[in-house]
Amino acid sequence: MCLLLGVTVLLAIGGCGRAVPVVDAASRPTEVHGKISGTVKGPEAGVSMAGRTVEIVNVVTGERRTAITSDRGGFSVQVPAGEYRLDVALREGEMLVKRPDVVVLDQRESDSHVEFVMAAARVLRPRGPAYRVDNGLGAPSA
Repeated sequence: MCLLLGVTVLLAIGGCGRAVPVVDAASRPTEVHGKISGTVKGPEAGVSMAGRTVEIVNVVTGERRTAITSDRGGFSVQVPAGEYRLDVALREGEMLVKRPDVVVLDQRESDSHVEFVMAAARVLRPRGPAYRVDNGLGAPSA
């Protein structure tokens, strides 16, 4: 009986000791980062597309990042693995001729290069006499 009482007292005293932090030695997956780089090109060779804003949007989370093109139209952004949609801000009179599809970066493919090609937007105007909305005769009868 004394032995049982002694063991109980030792366990009680040992349980009141200072807590020791638990160290989790399990390996955690590290977040894979990749790079999306690319160029924004103009309609003619040698046209600088400097200072253009490129927006990188994670398709799943909606997280947005932006990059500004260099003096030669290049950009580069570090991003975590995922699926990304890219857009470039157009100025008045511009349109995109070529844009990248959704970019997928995973553990196997950590870098991607994309290309935007821009051109001047063409405005089509009707030829011939201008159509008159009201010629003063009223609506035509059927």
